[in-house]
Amino acid sequence: MNIFVTIISIFCVFALVYDICSFISWSRAKEKALISNFWSLAIIILIGVCGAFINNTVNSILLIILAILIIPSAITCISPEGIRTALFINNGISPVQNLSYEYGKGLFGIEKLNLFLNNKKLVNGFNLGIKKPKTVKMLADWYGKHGYENPLTK
Repeated sequence: MNIFVTIISIFCVFALVYDICSFISWSRAKEKALISNFWSLAIIILIGVCGAFINNTVNSILLIILAILIIPSAITCISPEGIRTALFINNGISPVQNLSYEYGKGLFGIEKLNLFLNNKKLVNGFNLGIKKPKTVKMLADWYGKHGYENPLTK
């Protein structure tokens, strides 16, 4: 058996388990907003496109399946309780008490949302879904419910 097939198969299994745990956690949130990073999704699409051009059919199919399975890992689910994560990470939630955020400008002047967990920046900022009214309202509510000052009103 090809070592590449083995490695990609193992990644697919881990991605599938992560997806299932993430979807269960996301489903527990009564209200949620999904945000993402353009560059993360671009890399996933690149993996899928590379898979489509591989001559070996098994490798090609496995890379496309892997690209599909890792899409949820590029998406962050926020809820009034905090950030929803896979069930095996902090019981599926990073509480709002440990979170803060700021809006800023990213590459090419594109607006981005930076989320901080215990004052440490999460990923390279989010730029997809950050201006939806539901997302903005939820972030504003994070601060109001826990006695913090809302950075959007500064």
